[in-house]
Amino acid sequence: MRDLQHTAGSVARQRMADVFRGLDAPLRAFLTQQTRSMDDAEDLVQEIFLRLWRMGAATEIRSFKAFAFKMACNLVKDRSRRTHTRMMRQAVPAGDIQLSDMGEGEPSSVVQSMQMLGMVSETLAKLRPSTREAFVLYRMEACSQAQIAAHLGISVSMVEKHVSQATAALRNAGVEFSER
Repeated sequence: MRDLQHTAGSVARQRMADVFRGLDAPLRAFLTQQTRSMDDAEDLVQEIFLRLWRMGAATEIRSFKAFAFKMACNLVKDRSRRTHTRMMRQAVPAGDIQLSDMGEGEPSSVVQSMQMLGMVSETLAKLRPSTREAFVLYRMEACSQAQIAAHLGISVSMVEKHVSQATAALRNAGVEFSER
């Protein structure tokens, strides 16, 4: 009986090893394209293989390839949602930047507002063009991240990273944001 179990276990291990060898390169290529990051793709491939290994031969999966690619799509979506949620908690709309009304108040407040606007402009000018464009479209033009991703030809996750980088740069430059 033990020999039968050992043989069945070794057949299952061999089958999974064959699946891994056959899917490794295509999954990496697909996930690198989706995430635009080799490191993220590597993490996701490992996650997929771990899940497949846990399921192993005990399940009746007809096509491991189709199942693995569907799992890859779902993991990319989940990661994007988590990144978006995390970024939205930290993001501050550009409209919340505290600028005084230039038509009212003391001349010193007008000067302060002009200086703040200058800092915002300088900081945005120092950013990479894609980061600046994503930030302006998202915060100033109120475009959705999906619209920006389609416009720039990048992933939604990359849009989130651009917006987060621009927000961090503005904060580091001393631009004050009002609390929500």
